[in-house]
Amino acid sequence: MHKNFTVSERETVNRYVIGDIHGCNRTFGKLLKKINISKSDEIYILGDMINRGSNSSGVLNRIIKLKKQGFKIFPLKGNHEQMLLTVINNEPERLFNFLRFYKSSDLLSMKGKIKKKYIKLLETLPTYFELDNFILVHAALDLSNDNIFENQEFMLSSRYQRGNISQLEGKILIHGHTVSDFETIKERINERSQIICIDNGCIYGDSRKGFGRLVCLNIDKMEIISKRNCENA
Repeated sequence: MHKNFTVSERETVNRYVIGDIHGCNRTFGKLLKKINISKSDEIYILGDMINRGSNSSGVLNRIIKLKKQGFKIFPLKGNHEQMLLTVINNEPERLFNFLRFYKSSDLLSMKGKIKKKYIKLLETLPTYFELDNFILVHAALDLSNDNIFENQEFMLSSRYQRGNISQLEGKILIHGHTVSDFETIKERINERSQIICIDNGCIYGDSRKGFGRLVCLNIDKMEIISKRNCENA
């Protein structure tokens, strides 16, 4: 299969996949402490790091800082990152209203522009990772296509998987984007389902029963770690 991102061969303690953060930086930080990550671990983030929550800049700053400190952290592009890039590149006059609508005005500099370090990060985000036994995307894969990685829009925005899972060639597809209740997430992990969604709608907090957690999956042990939204704690 064609790859648009290469992860070099290396020894690893654990590999963690984290679902949609959506600006919940405090919860993100607490989850990382709960995991107790080391520089030998690999941390994959399934996109939608920004928007809706109150601290998108904090999430991106944390990721940038971890990278500079030598942590192996690999974020994917989600539809919210793509939407922001589209506005920046094609409709800059809409930027202020876009960010205000999504509660992400904190991404702006004092001059009213997106900080360059954020643009640099967003522009380098891949749309998928293909690992040994796993494929990671933000939303979905078009499995009806011979090249399952060709349909970029599908990977970023689709609410459903299309096609035959035989196209996965035995690999497990892990994605976010479409919110799933916590018990269903645990069930699919325990059953070793070939398609697993780990977005529990962290942004909802306590407003919806069965939702409101930032979920992380240790893909080497197939163990779930989660942190309930604590943005207002």
